[in-house]
Amino acid sequence: MALFEGIDLTGLIVALLLPWLTGVALVTAALPGTRWSVVVGQGYLVGLLVVIAVLLSLDGLGTHLSFEVPAVILGLVALLAVIAWWRQGGRIRPEWPKGRQFWHLVWILPLLAFLIERGGVLAQELVLRPLFAWDAWMNWVPRAVVWFHHEGLTPFVLPSEWLEQSSDSVVYTLGNRRASEYPVGVPLLLLWHMLGAGTADHTLLYLPWLLLPAAMALALWGHLRESGTPVAIAALAVYALLSLPLLEVHAMLAGYADLWLAAAFGLGAMALSTAARTGCPRYLLLVGQAALACFAFKTPGLFFGSLLALGIVLNWLNVSARWVSVAGMVLAGGVVAALLAGWLLPAGWPHGGLVLPLSGALPDLDLMAQPLLPYLLESVLIDANWHLLWPLFLLVLIAAVVVEGRRAFEAPDMLLLLAGLAFLIAVFGFTHYFRQAVNSVTFNRALLYLVPLMVYVSFHALGSWIGGGSRRGDGS
Repeated sequence: MALFEGIDLTGLIVALLLPWLTGVALVTAALPGTRWSVVVGQGYLVGLLVVIAVLLSLDGLGTHLSFEVPAVILGLVALLAVIAWWRQGGRIRPEWPKGRQFWHLVWILPLLAFLIERGGVLAQELVLRPLFAWDAWMNWVPRAVVWFHHEGLTPFVLPSEWLEQSSDSVVYTLGNRRASEYPVGVPLLLLWHMLGAGTADHTLLYLPWLLLPAAMALALWGHLRESGTPVAIAALAVYALLSLPLLEVHAMLAGYADLWLAAAFGLGAMALSTAARTGCPRYLLLVGQAALACFAFKTPGLFFGSLLALGIVLNWLNVSARWVSVAGMVLAGGVVAALLAGWLLPAGWPHGGLVLPLSGALPDLDLMAQPLLPYLLESVLIDANWHLLWPLFLLVLIAAVVVEGRRAFEAPDMLLLLAGLAFLIAVFGFTHYFRQAVNSVTFNRALLYLVPLMVYVSFHALGSWIGGGSRRGDGS
């Protein structure tokens, strides 16, 4: 078939599955007895982070990057993890107790039919469309292509530094001036699959963008079930996540990094929530892994990864729910106040050229109040990017305040979601990035970072109220 010409299909399959299997083995070893959907869903991101670490380590040792050496290392890591899991009893908890499968299938089978239909459409778009997304060929993919041909992580520098190099220097730059300083996670993932496939130019290299939503859906299902959410509500949550138009667009926009940051932050926050609700501190290992992934994928990941790290510290210190709820209420009030202030204050106030200088790949921020509220409302309530997710979340938040009062803000997932939203409002409502909110493109991509967590928060709350789900887990 023409689709498989010019590619090592066996190598690509190994590149796709070996990290996932390694991640699954590591999660089972770290969390014996965890339900399999959490293991498989979280395992994909864990395995890919191991790939990033292995490639960076081999390059640091001065080794030419090939496929065989890191593949053997991943295989050994997986084997050691399986041995550790087996010595702990070799258990994986099933999704539901025996005797209840029939009624669960009433919800599962329609969901599977939707996933097969939608997955087929997305796969067709992905494999038949050549790489074209601006961010992909200006920021992420060129580094992977150069590294593939050089068999090493050849340095990329700013254009001004590139112009100062001698003619015999093996140094590169990119069309986007700051992209040379962006995190290396996504280019390294591309490089891994290029090494496996034996080519740097093939649409099948971008299948991870299709597998990532599947992993997110499994993890979402597992964490919701772990916290006591009924099957019907968990199935609706998976449908809500995978039917979101902008998320599906990013599954087909091969080479973009936004979906990876959204997955890392969302899965990390879900793991933190499960750690708090079940009292199992081992879930914090998944939170730490997700924080590292945030750092590796995108520059905004410095903030979102730091949020997850802060969540680990608060959990370890066993901060009382009262103080967590106070912080949540302060964040919620701050979000509302900031949106109203930016809308009511004169645009661009204060006029004085206030600048917040940042280091490294972080750009300096011109500070000014801007009317973000109308653009935010247009994006989340009128545009077709999110279906009804944002109205659902707002209704759930209002209902939670009415039904539970202060307790509505006790959960760490709600706190992380509000903190992430406050960060985006600060960036797009009080700096020069406001113009990116006006054209909607970068602004909506940034809102995507919150979406997996928002789905989890909304449907966990619905499950608690409608199905009587326990906040400490259902034990099934």
